[in-house]
Amino acid sequence: MLTSKSSKWEGHAHASPPEPTPLFGALKDPEPIPLDALGPLANGVQGIAILTGAPSEIAMQSALTVASVATQAHANVETLQGYVPLSGFFLTVAQSGERKSACDSLATAMIDKYDQEKVRHYLRQKREYEVARLDHQKRRRRASSGDFEVIDDDFGDEFGDQPPEAPLFPAIRISDPTLEGLFRQLESGRPSVAVMTDEGGQFFGGHSMKRENALKTAAGFSKLWDGAPLSRTRASAEPVWLSGKRVSLHLMIQPGVAQQVIGDPTLKDQGLLSRVLVAWPSSKIGTRVIKKDPAYLAMKELAQVCLQKFHDRVAELLRVELPLFDGTRAELAPRVLPLAEDARAKLEAFYNRVELASGKSGAFEYVTGFAAKAPEMAARLAGILSLFSDTNAPEVTGPVMANGIAIMEWYLREMVRISETGRPDQSLCDAEAIRIWLRDTWAEDHIDKRAMMRKGPGHLRDGNTLTRCIQVLEAHGWLIRGVGQARIDGANSKTFWRIEREGSGR
Repeated sequence: MLTSKSSKWEGHAHASPPEPTPLFGALKDPEPIPLDALGPLANGVQGIAILTGAPSEIAMQSALTVASVATQAHANVETLQGYVPLSGFFLTVAQSGERKSACDSLATAMIDKYDQEKVRHYLRQKREYEVARLDHQKRRRRASSGDFEVIDDDFGDEFGDQPPEAPLFPAIRISDPTLEGLFRQLESGRPSVAVMTDEGGQFFGGHSMKRENALKTAAGFSKLWDGAPLSRTRASAEPVWLSGKRVSLHLMIQPGVAQQVIGDPTLKDQGLLSRVLVAWPSSKIGTRVIKKDPAYLAMKELAQVCLQKFHDRVAELLRVELPLFDGTRAELAPRVLPLAEDARAKLEAFYNRVELASGKSGAFEYVTGFAAKAPEMAARLAGILSLFSDTNAPEVTGPVMANGIAIMEWYLREMVRISETGRPDQSLCDAEAIRIWLRDTWAEDHIDKRAMMRKGPGHLRDGNTLTRCIQVLEAHGWLIRGVGQARIDGANSKTFWRIEREGSGR
């Protein structure tokens, strides 16, 4: 609370300060999603969007992620430069209340059901394994101490050097979106998994993406997208080498976090953002009215039918046995999914269009990294659609490739739309991080630099960075310098600011 000495604001003794201005430009409205190009996923996407009232872009992101997870273990699709995994990385940007979690819950229902059933069985296997392991240790100790005489050559097989193998953790879904958590699960679990969370801000704002760890994390996820092996070496343990793994990714984040992520130079330079398909829909909040008329109820019933068909196909794919290399328990051996001749011709034409538009003054001049991977991602999308339609599809046909290209063209336009708001530099991203923290976490009406240093976002707790952030927020009207003295975070402060928040009602 302000003391009696601080009843005025510097330069604004008798007038309210002007309204604060956003740190970033406003987005244009997105184009409609390419529903017809989604083929076997279209009905599922429509069903999810209708039943939740969420933007169709969120429904599409969720359905594509699930389709990627369900197919990625079974084939590598041909591209213009060889064969690549079907794994997809997706990033959905929407504010709280847009029903991101509802879309995710409906889309992943069969994955969650699969995980529940498999984990129950795993827990029984784990108990049996622990009993067998202890029994093996007891028998080994008895044999080595000479408590009984070995009279049967079969003893070496029954009580030999090899202990029983621990069961693999079977869950598909990983809610811990850190490279360390993912590595642990791939090391001792199913070789085909998905990182899916509606708390993507915890990933980008957590330990893994602090400045000292961001490059390693981004490189690790990029390797998984590429299908490359992962290795980990620690002084206290044997080196671990993971190959034949497949990972899909879907992170849902809020707009404030998205501005920081898209402007992050580390993620851009390393290439992770070039591998991610981003959707940033316009809000539907305020339009989702429940109706009771027959047409509305019939639409809801049809949406349920469409969603059930999607669920049935996902469940069918999850029951297909994973292809593994001989002699391994968790190293995938996907088959190859070649391109038909007309599919290759369409992909080559798409590549040429994108390449020509990536030059100076071209449509993709400012998203060249993403554009360079667009042909490969179009092939991945076409491969996902192929296997979702037919698990045993012998090739990607021309019409399916046309659909994959149409979807990818939408993502290209979406990336250009997002970039056209003005690619924010790091100082704006840092200032926005402070603004979001003040809005969502700091309960007091006033703040000083000392409190920011102690309690602000961890990666911004240095004096020079905070000074720049404060200057930016002052210039945009989000912080207004006070005069006099204020009591802030339990201490008196002579240099402090009043916080302006959206909807403050001034």
